[in-house]
Amino acid sequence: MERKTRRQFLQMATGFAGAAILAACGGEAATAVPATALRATVAATVGGTAAPAATIAPTVAPMTAGATTAPAVTAAPAATTAPAAATTGTMAQSVPAKKVGGTIRYLLRAGSPDEVKTTQAFLDANFTKQTDVKVSVEPTDANADEKLTAAMIGGTAQDVFDTWLGNITQYADRGQVLDVNPLVQRDFKDADIKDFFAWQWKDFVLPSGLRFGVPKYVNTMFVYYNMDMFEKAGIKPIDDTWTHDTYADAAKKLTQGSTTGLWFPSYGTDRWWYKVAAFGGNVVDPADNTKAAFDAEPAQVALEWIRKGTWDDKFIAQKNNIVGTGQRTFDAVPAAFASGRLGMVEDGFYPFVHAKAIGNKFKWAYAPVPKGPSGRKTLGTADGFAIWKGSKNPDAAWELLKYLSGKEYQLYLTQTTGYLPCRYSALDDFKKVCIAKYPELANANIDVGRQAMEQGYPGNAPLFKKDGEAQAIIMPALEKMYIVGSTPVTYMKDVAQQVTTKMRV
Repeated sequence: MERKTRRQFLQMATGFAGAAILAACGGEAATAVPATALRATVAATVGGTAAPAATIAPTVAPMTAGATTAPAVTAAPAATTAPAAATTGTMAQSVPAKKVGGTIRYLLRAGSPDEVKTTQAFLDANFTKQTDVKVSVEPTDANADEKLTAAMIGGTAQDVFDTWLGNITQYADRGQVLDVNPLVQRDFKDADIKDFFAWQWKDFVLPSGLRFGVPKYVNTMFVYYNMDMFEKAGIKPIDDTWTHDTYADAAKKLTQGSTTGLWFPSYGTDRWWYKVAAFGGNVVDPADNTKAAFDAEPAQVALEWIRKGTWDDKFIAQKNNIVGTGQRTFDAVPAAFASGRLGMVEDGFYPFVHAKAIGNKFKWAYAPVPKGPSGRKTLGTADGFAIWKGSKNPDAAWELLKYLSGKEYQLYLTQTTGYLPCRYSALDDFKKVCIAKYPELANANIDVGRQAMEQGYPGNAPLFKKDGEAQAIIMPALEKMYIVGSTPVTYMKDVAQQVTTKMRV
């Protein structure tokens, strides 16, 4: 399921009419599997039984009297390696549910109607039995954010909704998002928090200090590549020693006939920033979130690497040559790779989607994004669940968030979509589930997912003070450079000044 573009939600956030959206990023469409069967499969995967989560979760100490919302730095664990509990294969770090009752609505950004149906059935069979809370799972459509904003203003929004760091600010800036940090402090032990990935947990705190929700799953950028093409071109497999020079050289060798060496969606505001970071630059001044920093030399060098590869050397595929009118990028790119039109793809981590598209046509594998002059940097998303501040039943909504981010539901997501779970304690089971469904993934190096989580190098773009307004300026500039072409990267110096001026008004 493709994440909508920044332009689409920014148009809405800044008052433009008629902005279209696509569903948030995700994996393969779920298949209609009975909830009881799914639950039994999940239990079997972790070596347990189909007992309710409440009976196998640890007891959580209550919040101490007088506790207040902690600063963001205290909410994120310092460690970037997996805690010991991550290797036990138990159902640890699942916060017990409470019997709170009532009815709430959950707005799900699903890949298909089947995913809505299976999620509804799974929650009915499990979460509702544990909490007496009835959940109405509701799908999004092409105008999801516009409708959700209008519903919030009108007082009729869903209690819980799917979101991510680049999406949530349009709601948080309007005061429509519940700060869950006090609830985290009350219900989560240190062990629970450390079971999440430190880099992702940190990114759920906005510059205002508001913790906008809890993680849903992890999407992070890797390279998947055609090993048969590599062998034919005399290129060694991608390893940890690869730099962006190695990357470019390989992509040039692979660019032959109808094949382009590399796909990288440079026009996306959630992608270009990490190239800037890998080259030693910044998008936002680390000391001043009202100042754009992509006019500085390291950022300009990174931007030129992308521009030159796209328009001069032509080893980076142009969007309009890969994605047809009316096509989703999420569908078009794996199809282009499977047909041999792309040699390497730097994009999201969706093993089910990629295995289904490629089948047994050729050997392929995942690899880490190559290092830049300042090390390895890549996008790791902060996709999660948030609570509308106007919810009439916030206690029940919070119980749902705890359950959705817990191991039982995380493994349901992996079973049905192939998502990388947001907890260390589920990583071993992720690999087992993926290979069980698509045996060819045993040779595709899906261990890169676990390795990236343990090394902790993924992250999210830093936010400007008024990030929605900043991105409304940046997005058209990226499209002008990387989709339209004929624009030098020095143009971004003017754009940086425009952003800084806007932030300081």
